[in-house]
Amino acid sequence: MDGSSVLAQTLAQHDLIDEYRLHVYPLVLGSGKRLYPTGKRLNFTLVEASPLPTGVVYMRYRHTA
Repeated sequence: MDGSSVLAQTLAQHDLIDEYRLHVYPLVLGSGKRLYPTGKRLNFTLVEASPLPTGVVYMRYRHTA
């Protein structure tokens, strides 16, 4: 999914996400939108993290029971 924080939060609230694949950019532009719902505990484990030549970090998280 690309660019829909509302849909991502709705899916997370109903435990319908198995894996997150994120590109984290090393800069801050304002406050932004939340990716995760407030007040809900999500159980995910980092399974991969790779720095890219541009400074971006690719991270993959998998749902844990």
